[in-house]
Amino acid sequence: MRSTEELISSLATELAPVRRLKPPALRALGWILLATALIVTLVLLRGLRTDMSDCLRDPAYLVQLAGAWLTGAAATFAAFEVSLPDRPRSWLLLPLPFAAFWLSGFAYGCLADWVAIPAGAPVIPDSVRCLETLIMASLPLGLVLWIMLRRARPLRPAATAWIGALAVAAFADTAHLLIHVVEASALVLVINLIPVTLILLLGGLLGRHSLALAR
Repeated sequence: MRSTEELISSLATELAPVRRLKPPALRALGWILLATALIVTLVLLRGLRTDMSDCLRDPAYLVQLAGAWLTGAAATFAAFEVSLPDRPRSWLLLPLPFAAFWLSGFAYGCLADWVAIPAGAPVIPDSVRCLETLIMASLPLGLVLWIMLRRARPLRPAATAWIGALAVAAFADTAHLLIHVVEASALVLVINLIPVTLILLLGGLLGRHSLALAR
C-alpha cells in the first residue's frame, strides 16, 4: 500500500493542465457579437421587412425592437455570470427591465392596431417564413451558447439554462422583427409569442438537463 506522500506525488504528476476561462463579461460579449452578426446575415439573406420606413416612425416598434435586443444582451451577461459558483443569483434580474420594454412594445402595438386578418391573406406562407427565421436564428445560437456555458460546469444549471434560453429567444425575435411584416395583431400573437415561448421552454428544460450532466 502506497504512503500518503507517494499518493500525493503520483496525483500531482498526473495532473493535466487546465486552461482558465476568460472573464464572463468577455465571453458574453463574444456571443452577443456572434448573435448580432447572425441577425445581420439573416437580414441580408431574407431582406428587411417592406414597411421598415414606416416602422422607423413607430415608437411601439422601436421600443419592441430595442427591448428585444437589449433583453438578449442582458440575459447573455446574466447567463455567463450565474454559471460561475461565486456569482450572486441577483444577476438573473438584469434582463427584467429590458424585457418589460420588449413586451410593452408588443402590447402597445396590439392595442393600438388590433385588426382582423384580411380574407385571402397569405397567412400560412408568411407564418412558415417567420418560423424559419426563428429556427435559423435560435438553433445555432442555442448550440454555441450551450457549448460555451457547459465549459464553466455551472453549479446552477437550471438558472443558467433558463436565462440562456431567454437570451436566445430575444435575439431570435430581434431577427423576426427586422425581417417579417405582420399585418394582423392576432397573427402577431401566434407568430411572436408562441415560438418564443417554445424556445424558452425547450431551451430551459433541455439546457438544464444537459448542463447538469456536465458537472
